[in-house]
Amino acid sequence: MSSFSREIRSFLVVSQSESIRSAADRLNISAPALSRQIQILERSYGTALLVRSAGGIALTSEGEALRDVALKWMADDAAFATRLRQDHLSAGLVLRLGIVDGLIDTLVPPLVERLSAIYGAIELELTVGATDQILKASETQGLDVIVAFNMPRLTRHIIVESHEYHLGAIHAPGCGPDGTGQITLAEALQFPLCLPSETVSMHTRLLAEILSERINPRVCISTNSIIALMNHVRAGKGIGFLTWPDVAGDVAAGRLVFRPIKTKRLTETLSIAICRSNNLGEATGPVVTETRDILASIGA
Repeated sequence: MSSFSREIRSFLVVSQSESIRSAADRLNISAPALSRQIQILERSYGTALLVRSAGGIALTSEGEALRDVALKWMADDAAFATRLRQDHLSAGLVLRLGIVDGLIDTLVPPLVERLSAIYGAIELELTVGATDQILKASETQGLDVIVAFNMPRLTRHIIVESHEYHLGAIHAPGCGPDGTGQITLAEALQFPLCLPSETVSMHTRLLAEILSERINPRVCISTNSIIALMNHVRAGKGIGFLTWPDVAGDVAAGRLVFRPIKTKRLTETLSIAICRSNNLGEATGPVVTETRDILASIGA
C-alpha cells in the first residue's frame, strides 16, 4: 500500500510523460480521469502545475518543485519502510508450534536454527502431545503451525502437506530379532513390547494387527508419551513400533535399529497444518517451507 495519494502518484507519472494520454495509458485509466486528478492537485496547491499545448505538456516551475519534493518524499518513505522491516526481523520471531513428541529431536533443533538465520532471535512456544491434545491446545491457547500424525479430515486448520510413512519395529542394537531389513510382525511379537496407549492415534490400528497374529504378547509399557516409549526401547527393555521420522536421528546415532514390517499396511500420515489462530503473518511461508524441507531431508 502506498503512503501517498493517488493524485501525487499520477502526477509523477505525468511528469515523466510527453502527454496526458500517454501518462493515462501507463496508469491504465482514461485521459479525462487523469486530467481530473491533476486538477484536484492544482486546486489543492492553488497553482498551475502543467502547461498544456498542441505539442504536449510541460511542468510549470511550481510543478517542477512539486515533482522534486514528491520524489524525495517517496525515497524517504521507502527508506523508512526498509528500516521498519529490518527492525522487525532483528526483533526475532515468536513461533507457537504444536508437535507430536516423537518428532521433537528430529524437527525442532534444525527448524530453530534455520529460522534464526532468517529472523534473528526465535522465541519458541512449544506444545507437545498426541494429535488430539495438540488440536485441543490450538483451540484453547492458540497455535500457529501444527506438525502431527493422522490429523482428522474435518479439522478446522489448513493442512498444507501430508506424507504417509510405514510403521517399523524399533529396538536397541542387539536387543531385537537377528538380521537387518524387513521383519514380520510375528517376529517382533516374540519380544517384550513398548506400545502406545489408546490416546495415541496409531493405537487402534496397531492393536488390531497385533491381535490378528493370534499371539499373546508381553507388554512392558503402554504410554501416551512417544518419548517415554523410545526411552524404554533405547534401554533395551523391548520393541516398539514407530515411523522413520520418529527415529531417524536415533538410528543415525546408533541408538536404535529400525526394521520395516513386512507385508503389513500399517501407515501413519504426517501433516503440516496452518492454524486458524496463526499470528505469523508473512513469516508463515518460510516456517512451513523450512519445516517441509527438514522433513523431506529425513527420507522415507
